[in-house]
Amino acid sequence: MAETLTCSSQSRSVVESLAGTVKPTDIFYLIETNVTEYGGWGHEIVKKITNEGDFAPYVQHLQQVLRTKVLLIREPRANQKNFYIAITNQAQPKLYHAMLSSYDDLLNVDMSTVAPGRVPEINGQPMTEMDELYAVCTNGKHDACCSTLGIPVYNAMVQQAGADKVWQVSHMGGHRFAATLIAFPQGIQYGYLDPHHAEEVVINHRAGYILTHKYRGRSSYGNAGLDVASQQVTEVAEHHVREQEKIYKIDDLSFHEIEKIADMTWRVTLTGVDGKRYQVEVERAMVVTRTSCNEEPKPMPIHTVKAYSN
Repeated sequence: MAETLTCSSQSRSVVESLAGTVKPTDIFYLIETNVTEYGGWGHEIVKKITNEGDFAPYVQHLQQVLRTKVLLIREPRANQKNFYIAITNQAQPKLYHAMLSSYDDLLNVDMSTVAPGRVPEINGQPMTEMDELYAVCTNGKHDACCSTLGIPVYNAMVQQAGADKVWQVSHMGGHRFAATLIAFPQGIQYGYLDPHHAEEVVINHRAGYILTHKYRGRSSYGNAGLDVASQQVTEVAEHHVREQEKIYKIDDLSFHEIEKIADMTWRVTLTGVDGKRYQVEVERAMVVTRTSCNEEPKPMPIHTVKAYSN
């Protein structure tokens, strides 16, 4: 009997494109917890804690702000209550940290301060700004690929960046691209990572560069507020320009505008650091795709660059 490929092995075998696979998120909340009262990190643990049990009021309080994503984090060698907020929908994304005395502190996050240009406050005190953080999906209960491929990458990242800068995370989407990672504060997402990539991820992120060959996309393009389709089309356009023009520095290419020019085609305009404009026409289609080892295939977007000018 032929061996059945895992969703990640299948995705890699057909060289599925990574670019254009990240959904928009303006605000990330990263909460250290094993949620033992819920039976630990289950298949849809964030949805579960949002809708039921003692944790629900905390999550619902944080989600008063639109376009947010709650991530549960853990670190095997410790069990504390670290809490982070990443604000990505501004020209210079920011990352903030606080140590909770109890999870009730989450109800004391001043939501008016969780906004671009503001420093989030908790218990009446400003949170501490941080330079970097890495989150690697390792939740095997969501998909076995996340733990099988994610844990070795997590361990390698700890060796490169330090245990205080790297966390295991409950789920970020796109487990067929395992191992997956989010690099903060920008919310840059990578896929198909292997342990030997850890060094280049850390070195390049600290220097302000993107690894385009592992780049899935980013969580937000400033305050553009793009919908899912526009966001993912823009990620494809950004990736194409960076590859064509060898623009690898994060801040050397920015979003300018997007225009829908046909039913499933968009024209994206990006701006270089020198003011030069790049236009990319991207077509979007839906194709039934195996996205998980545990679920039936479902329609997912694929993108094709139709035209490019500079």
